[in-house]
Amino acid sequence: MAKKMFNTDIFNLKNHLDGMEPEQAETEQQADGGIQQLPVAKLIPFEGQPFRPYPIEKLRELAEDINANGILSPIIVRPYVGRYQILAGHNRTSAAKLIGLETVPCIIKGVDDNTARLIVVNTNLNQREELLPSEKAFAYKMQMEVLKQQGKRTDLTLSHDDTRLDTAILVAKNSGDSRANVFCYIRLTNLIKPLLDMVDNKQLAFMVSVNLSYLKEGEQSRLHEYITVHRKSISLDQSELLKMHSKDGSFGYAALDEVFTKQPAEDKPAKKKKVQISYWKLKRYIQPDTSPEQAEEYILTALEFYEQHKGQTV
Repeated sequence: MAKKMFNTDIFNLKNHLDGMEPEQAETEQQADGGIQQLPVAKLIPFEGQPFRPYPIEKLRELAEDINANGILSPIIVRPYVGRYQILAGHNRTSAAKLIGLETVPCIIKGVDDNTARLIVVNTNLNQREELLPSEKAFAYKMQMEVLKQQGKRTDLTLSHDDTRLDTAILVAKNSGDSRANVFCYIRLTNLIKPLLDMVDNKQLAFMVSVNLSYLKEGEQSRLHEYITVHRKSISLDQSELLKMHSKDGSFGYAALDEVFTKQPAEDKPAKKKKVQISYWKLKRYIQPDTSPEQAEEYILTALEFYEQHKGQTV
């Protein structure tokens, strides 16, 4: 029967992969059958895992390291339809194929689907130095979904929102991100792929992307088309306006034109200031029957005279 792991075991899985004392490692290997050499041809990837494979240059560097030093961290797999499904070590397996290795060291785990998904996610979150926003987004979403399923018994006493909060706290605690950030990252999974790619390529700021995730799919497509054709970038203020248009049902090309042609407040020309002078302050200088136009001309003439003669001794 497939074995289940407690949540804390999964989040501490990194301790099973490195940093263990020899006695502890030996006990772990005996429990799961130890390290075995398995044919590379029998290893298959985990479908739907959220992490992108290494680019070819980075994969070649890894292959060179494996060629020189071997595979230091075994591939974690589970039996799957007559083969072995990779839970941790997709890039190591690809690098091994690149240099023609026929077998690789593996640890076989007899785990269920949910535990397998958590192993896939947590080994990558723990071991990768750099993660794309989209990778973290789908990884956190996968963690939340699995942890909620594993914690269904708590749903008898907790509301849906409380359960989400509880799992979010657990994900946040073990990821190093705040609970709020966990939810923000998960929001990114609602973006269409072209916009999500822009997030990964740093063409869209994080909070701008979170705001855009509230747009309907069709609205996101129209927005992407608009900013591509018109070569527009999106500010935080503009993303908030777009979110508001989507919420009140006024999103459309007219709204896009309004948002992107509206001049930012800091770029607007300063309003002309009006100077008003009380009649009672001027009455000693002008006649009572002087019109406003005559009074203005009189004042301007006096100012010109002052400008010409200021600093001169009278």
